[in-house]
Amino acid sequence: MPAEKSKDFKASTRRLLAQMGPDRPKLYVVLALGLLSVTLAVIGPKLLGHATDLIIRGLRHENAGNAGINFTALHHVLLFVLGLYLVSGVLQYLQSYTLAGVVQRTVFRLRNDVEAKLNRLPLKYVDGQPRGDLLSRVTNDIDNIQQSLQQTLSQLLTSMLTIIGAVVVMIVISPVLAIVAIITVPVSLYTIRKIAARSKPRFIAQWRHTGMLNAQVEEAFTG
Repeated sequence: MPAEKSKDFKASTRRLLAQMGPDRPKLYVVLALGLLSVTLAVIGPKLLGHATDLIIRGLRHENAGNAGINFTALHHVLLFVLGLYLVSGVLQYLQSYTLAGVVQRTVFRLRNDVEAKLNRLPLKYVDGQPRGDLLSRVTNDIDNIQQSLQQTLSQLLTSMLTIIGAVVVMIVISPVLAIVAIITVPVSLYTIRKIAARSKPRFIAQWRHTGMLNAQVEEAFTG
């Protein structure tokens, strides 16, 4: 039943990653695009800080009776930062596009394997299972795997790289503020674990009832 836990999560994960084996070169491309995109994104705030320095320095000079803000230098910095963000956005789009193709081909191979498995099963097994629940496993469960791969891989990769890049930039700018920010990370992780622990049984119940509903529809109302 869907309420059961995975008997061997690590082995299942390895099998799922093995399904992605033929697209391993493109996974490297996804990693490279994500690294470049995040690098450009975390450099942007540092350069915007330079633009703020130009404005403050110009105001001080103006109050002292000297020349004011150097708008030429300010425009150059802002345009350069805008270009960085545009390039970062394009790279992020290419990363998502490439990853979507990898996930779709992986799920396609997974569906083929499931179809081959169903064709090998004896009729006794098929007759002994509610058709709606069987269909729910073949369709809904694989759709959940597809959505999880599409969302989790992209967000996990981007988030990890962003955290690493942000920590490096924060330490360069202000080690003290970086330490204060890093201290909050364990608190956030603890909160996330608590929320996940309470939401997991509800998601399991949701898909258990979905299988029961499909079984009822197929057995009682189809035809």
